[in-house]
This record gives sequence, C-alpha cells and structure tokens, in this order.
Amino acid sequence: MSGEVVPSIGEPSDAGPEDGPEGRGALGIPGRSIAGQVLWLAGPVFVEQSLLYLIGLSDTVVAGRYLGADDLAGVTVANYLLWALGTLFTIASVGGTALVARSVGAGRWDEAVRYCGQAFAVGLGLGAAALALIQAFARPLVSTMNLSGPSAAAAVLFLRIVAAVSPLLACTAVGNACLRGAGDTRTGMKVMVLMNAVNVGLTWLLAVGWGPVPALGLAGIAIGTAFGEGIGGLVMLMLLARGRSGLRLGAANLRPERAAVARLLRISLPAAGDSITNVGCQLWFLGLINRLGPIATAAHGVAIRCEAIAFLTISAFAVAASTLAGQYLGARRPRRAARAAATAWVMGMAFLSLLGVALYTRGEAMFQVFLAGRQPEVLVEGVDVLRIVALAMPALATINVLNGTLNGSGDTRWPWAITLAGYLLVRIPMTYLLTLPAAGGGFEMGLRGAWIAMFADLHVRALLVGGRFLGGGWLKARV
Repeated sequence: MSGEVVPSIGEPSDAGPEDGPEGRGALGIPGRSIAGQVLWLAGPVFVEQSLLYLIGLSDTVVAGRYLGADDLAGVTVANYLLWALGTLFTIASVGGTALVARSVGAGRWDEAVRYCGQAFAVGLGLGAAALALIQAFARPLVSTMNLSGPSAAAAVLFLRIVAAVSPLLACTAVGNACLRGAGDTRTGMKVMVLMNAVNVGLTWLLAVGWGPVPALGLAGIAIGTAFGEGIGGLVMLMLLARGRSGLRLGAANLRPERAAVARLLRISLPAAGDSITNVGCQLWFLGLINRLGPIATAAHGVAIRCEAIAFLTISAFAVAASTLAGQYLGARRPRRAARAAATAWVMGMAFLSLLGVALYTRGEAMFQVFLAGRQPEVLVEGVDVLRIVALAMPALATINVLNGTLNGSGDTRWPWAITLAGYLLVRIPMTYLLTLPAAGGGFEMGLRGAWIAMFADLHVRALLVGGRFLGGGWLKARV
C-alpha cells in the first residue's frame, strides 16, 4: 500500500560517506551522529509544540478558573472542531514536507522552492474554504457533537471567532511543514514564541478585564486566540516571501501547476485522509462522551490537556524522523533513513515512558492547575482516566514517530489504513459497549470506559504501524 509514483530525484547510495565535513551530517544537518541530528531537529519542535500547547492551555485555564462548566465544555468541543479544521491543511503540508525533503536530500533546491510554492497555493485555497465552511455551518457542526444549551452556544461563538483567521492558520501550517522538510525547525519555533505572547496576553486581558478593558468572558478568550494565530500566519508568510532556509515564495511558484499539484496530492491525500479520519473519529468519540453530561465532557477536556504534554514531546521526534527519513531517501541512503527513524523511535519512547510516570503519580496536581480547587466533580472523574492513558505512553510514541517516518518517506497510505482499523474496529465499538447503560446491553462504565477503549485502540495501532516499519516496505515508497 505504499504511494508509488515515478521518482525524479536521487543522488548517492548508502555506499557514500556517513558524514560531511566539520561534523555536519551528509545532508547538512548538524550532528556527528544520528542521535545528534535527531536532537538538533527535535529540540526546536519541542519548544514550538510546548508554546502551541500553552495557547490551548491558556484558553482552558481561563475557562476553568473564571468561567463555568458550560463554558469549559464549549471550549473543549470548539477546540476539537478547530483541530478538525487544521487537518484540512495536511492536504498541502504533508506533501510539502515530503517533496521538499526529497529535493533537498538530492541537492535540487530549485525543485524544493517550486514545491514550497505549490504547497502554499493549495493551502491558501483550503484556508479560504475552511473559513466559509465554519462561518456557514458552525451551529450544525456543534449540534452533531451532542452538545446543547449554553455549552453549545459557547462552542459556536468560540469556533466562529477563531476560524475567521483560517487562511492565516494555513500559512503557518504549510510554511512550517516546508521549512521542516528543508531541515529548518527553528523558524517555526520563533514564530510560535510571537504567537504565544500575543495569544496569552490578549486572552487573559480580554477574558478577565483590567482597568478600562471590560471582561468579555468566553468571547475574550476566542479573540485573543484568533489574534495570536493570525499574527503567526502573517509573519510566516512575510518570512518566506523574503526567503528563508533556501525557500522563497514568489508570484511564479504560487501559480498552481497541474503536474506539481497532482504530485503533491498523491502524497498528501492519503495523509489527509488519515488526519481527517483521526479527527472525525475523535469527534465521534467525543460525541459519545458528551452523552454522559457536561461534567464528563469537562473532565475529558482537562484530561486531554494534561495528556497533550505527551503529544508536544513526541511530535518533536516525529518531525525529526520525518525530515531525516525523507532527506536520506532523497539522497538514496535507505539504511541511514531506517537508522534515523529507529533512533527517533527509541528516544521518543524513553521520553514518553518518563512522562507516563508523571501522569500517573501527579495527575491530581495537574488538574488543579486548571481548576484551582473548583469543580471537584470534574477532578474526580478526570484524574481516574488520566491514569489509564499514562500506561499507554510507549504505544502513543510508537504511533506518532513511525507514522511520521512513513509520511516523510511518502508511504502515506498505510497510516490511514491503520487509523481506520484502530478506530472503527476497536475504539468506537468498545466505547459504545463500555459506556452504554446496562439496560441497553452496555457496561455503564462512564468516562472511564471510554478511556479504556482509547487505551486498547492505541495498542492495536502501535502493533500495526510497528509491523509496517519493521517490514521495510516504506523504504521503497516513491514520490
């Protein structure tokens, strides 16, 4: 199921020298070892993802500390839907990363610049479509999540305000993806520092009020988030228009080229299908949780925020694996690509295993950051489920790093098939079974049952993607 299309790039084989001069890897990525290259790429992504996490963390903390359970539930659902919105941009970003990485690995910078522009052309179109979609259908989208009353109204308001900057969200996502393919993980980090400063400052100011600034509550949280995201997209667009890390946007490469866009989509569409499937099933999963009431929804939302620490950690190693796999395959060095991915996998599992210990032992303290002693019923439900997912950290690491490897190599169909299998054969059926009332044939385990289903799904998918990686078929994928 690898995405096999005719290659156009290639240079040395694995018979070439392992490292270039002055301790720089063969691809110009600093580091005297593969582990050093992984850390050099992963470090800025970790900072970037930490700052991205702080944006959502700030929104949830303000809602949890100063607003009510209905607002907290609304923010939870709106953030899920915004995540779904963001997955549309993978239609441009995954192909952008893979094609830029292969081109850079082969030393063909003109191709890298061309594919960066084509990815932006697709991304901006998707951003405009997302803007229209959310403004027109925010209310019915929230209704599909089994949310009603004040919680639903809060979610619709938050969603419409933040989605107003969708084209700029696309600029950030696609620009970051192309820069990562070129081996630049630092620019995205710097843009995120700016976004975070604007977002957190405005969110707290507008939500709580200060001096002559009135307290806008939930609307203030959404406005602060939208301003931060929008400024980040503008800065990314300006940086690439001026030229960054060998990539540059211009009128010539922003005009869609049929062959280039088709090649981009051959790689990206399966990855986008994977992302959209993941989000769609997550929304389905959340809809089942929402049937349990606003307390369960709020507890789930805070627990997800705590668990998200794992995603920001493992995303850093996934990006490193994707970039190195793509560039080494572009340079016709498959053994080196496999070693880089395996190194990132092992390092990622080690980091997440340590985090699992923290989630298990310090879950209550983490929840109190959000709740500050308020909403004790949310605390009781949430800490219990956090301990369940703490035991799934190695599986989560395996899924993310190895999916990053497969996507970076262009082997994007397997992750999609594995995601479908995990959700449709494991998580969703088990959630129905474990959360339904006993009178309806279920086990009536509430939120705990839903997270047990998540635990089982993560382990099944980890086994499947591990099998694909170890089988080596991804090394033959062509872009």
